[in-house]
Amino acid sequence: MTSKLILAAGICCLPLISCTTNKEDSTEQTQAKEGHDLVMKSIEAHGGTEKWYNNGQLQFRWTYHMSDKEPEKVLDSIQTIDPKSLAIVHEVPDSNIRFGMKDGRSWILPAEAKFGSPVAFWSLTPYYFIGIPFVFNDPNASFEKLPDMMAFEAKDYTQVKITFNEKAGDSPDDYYVLLIDPKTNLTKGAYYTVTNKLVAPDGPGPAKFISLDNLKDVDGILMASGHRTFEMVDGKIADQMRYTDVSEVKYLPADTVDLSIPEGAEMQ
Repeated sequence: MTSKLILAAGICCLPLISCTTNKEDSTEQTQAKEGHDLVMKSIEAHGGTEKWYNNGQLQFRWTYHMSDKEPEKVLDSIQTIDPKSLAIVHEVPDSNIRFGMKDGRSWILPAEAKFGSPVAFWSLTPYYFIGIPFVFNDPNASFEKLPDMMAFEAKDYTQVKITFNEKAGDSPDDYYVLLIDPKTNLTKGAYYTVTNKLVAPDGPGPAKFISLDNLKDVDGILMASGHRTFEMVDGKIADQMRYTDVSEVKYLPADTVDLSIPEGAEMQ
C-alpha cells in the first residue's frame, strides 16, 4: 500500500515538475530574446552595425585617470583599430612607444618598453568601452533582460545582462549589465566584472560601473566623449572612483594606419 501511494504520488508530481521546468525554460527564453532585441535596438540607436563595421579605421585618444590607485596614475594612448578584424595599434603620446594586437597576438615596441598595464589586456580594453553597445554584437554572447530597473542619476534604466561562452577570448567569465534608456534605446553605461588573470590573478574583484557621457556623433555613430567609473555597493551604483577623457575621435579610410606587427616588436 505504501509503495503504491508513493508511486502514485510520484506519478502525480511528474506533470507538475514538467510544467514548472517548461515554465522556467519559457521565461528564460523570453528574457533572452527580449535582452537580445534590446541590445540590437540600442546598437541601431547608436548608429547601426553597417556604419560601425564599414566607416573605416576608428582612431581615438583614451586618457584614463586611475586616482584611486595612485594620485598621478594615468593610462594614455592614441589608438587606431579596424572594427572588423580588431587589429589595433596604440601610440603613447610624447614617446616612441607603440603596442597593439593582431590576430590575437599582442606586441610592444621598442622591445624593452613598458606600459602601465599589460598590453595583452589593455590593447582592446579602451575599444571595448568606447565600443559599447556595438561590441556585444557577438555570436559568443548570451543576453538576459533583468526584471528590475536600475537607477542612475535620478533616472531609471532597463538592464540587460550579457555573458559569454568559452570561445569569447581570454575572459569568458566576464559579465556586463547594460543600462539602456527605455525611451531612446541609447545605452547609458554598464557595470561589469574583470576576470582576466593578467589584472585579476586572485579572481574578479567587485563590479564597477562605467558611464557613457556626452555622446558625440562621429560619421553617424554615437560614441561617448568621456566616461566616469563608479564603485558598486550592494548592487547599486555608488561613489565615483575614476574618469576618462575621450578625444580626437575620428574615422580614417581603411588601411590608413599600418596595423601589422612591426619588425623587432616584443611579443607579449
